[in-house]
Amino acid sequence: MSLFGTVSNYGGKQPDNSQGIKQFVEAPSGQASWVYKRLPNGLQVQTPANKTAPVYIQGDLYVNGSIYNPSDATLKKDIQVVDREKIDKLIELNPISFQFKNDIRSKKHFGFIAQDIEKIYPELVKDSEMGYKTVNYIELIPILVSKIQLMDKEIKELNNIILELKENK
Repeated sequence: MSLFGTVSNYGGKQPDNSQGIKQFVEAPSGQASWVYKRLPNGLQVQTPANKTAPVYIQGDLYVNGSIYNPSDATLKKDIQVVDREKIDKLIELNPISFQFKNDIRSKKHFGFIAQDIEKIYPELVKDSEMGYKTVNYIELIPILVSKIQLMDKEIKELNNIILELKENK
């Protein structure tokens, strides 16, 4: 018996059309919520049965390993450099420290207010199914790197100007 309901295990016996599915974990509603399967490359994975349903974790998520987002060029189209105006607006964000109201540990966090980010980068904010706004912090990283690269270029140009001024004295 699982936390979600019943577990059906077919003892490794499966028809050819099952695509490597070994086990279903059923939710109380009777619908499978997690599927264990083997990918064509042999990797065994656990995945939500409903690929469109969000996965919600109440509390911290610990990963003894790495988290990877698909980023291969073959998966992308309409690839464009982030425009300078978007990069320069990064400086308008207001970093904050805060505590979540429902956190009984009163742990301090750092981040932003989703509504503030939405004004500048609406692509990074989503209204959740639970009625509040969420932020895709991972996709903020390329904008941060772009801003750092621009600042680095400006610093090098200023250093060159300073060196030229010193040499001309």
